[in-house]
Amino acid sequence: MDIMKSCNLCRGKSYVYANFEDYKLLKCIGCGLLFTDQDSIIKKDLYSIDYFKSIHANFFADCGRDYKNCINKSKKLQNFLRVLNRIKKIKKNGILLDVGSATGVFLDMAKKNGFNVKGVDVSSYACKCAKNWFNLNVECGKLEDLNLKDNSFDIITMWDLIEHAPDPKQLLAEVNRLLKKDGIIFILTVNDNSLMGWLADFSYKLSFKRFKRFIKLIHPIHHNYHFKLKYINRYLEDGGFKIIWKEKSEMPLENIEQDKIIKFFARFLYLFSNILNLQHEIRLIARKK
Repeated sequence: MDIMKSCNLCRGKSYVYANFEDYKLLKCIGCGLLFTDQDSIIKKDLYSIDYFKSIHANFFADCGRDYKNCINKSKKLQNFLRVLNRIKKIKKNGILLDVGSATGVFLDMAKKNGFNVKGVDVSSYACKCAKNWFNLNVECGKLEDLNLKDNSFDIITMWDLIEHAPDPKQLLAEVNRLLKKDGIIFILTVNDNSLMGWLADFSYKLSFKRFKRFIKLIHPIHHNYHFKLKYINRYLEDGGFKIIWKEKSEMPLENIEQDKIIKFFARFLYLFSNILNLQHEIRLIARKK
């Protein structure tokens, strides 16, 4: 077993858990966190127009200029509104920063709900869409590099973002610095302690690590970290936050980027994951201590 890099969470050593053609998945010997060896990825723009238009076309299908026409049939957009309503129960108004704001749809909804909004995204294509389609205030780049003012925001949201971060500890430290006293953070991320994750891991181990398709689907190249709730709890505690609301959920079937067979299999799994409370997403709100 080759000892690899230190874990971002506990600083324990790691080893190669799965070696794919284009990247390596590492596992911490100490805490068990799975994470990508980012140095094993060929350096390229992972979030170019292709990320939105082809690689994850289904995921962003409802997030175009005309998203308002899709709300009645889009579970993703309905989830945006549901979370906004949850946030408004805690913070009726204020300055909201969306990190990983993509094409700006959630920000536009928040703006229409009375929030003063700002967005940040590493994709120049996504920032251009947000500005041109919705006239939003967005900046292109990593949050940690933008030198925003201390205590500037009441709410910071991160939809499907923290698993993409090169360094979650550094990201949460920056979020803490930017939040006002009593500010809140919303996070949606994947849940590695899910029925889908468990089955992918089981099939990988059962095949003596030869069958890699499902484990690679669950741990894609764009995700640097693969969290369970216990890891998120620890990150937030260490980062100066306290969870005040949480739930588990599943990605809407229409957003899954796979063929009909995989989608049929996912529909079947969703029935059992809901019964067992082993859904593949975690949503939470935490307050700055």
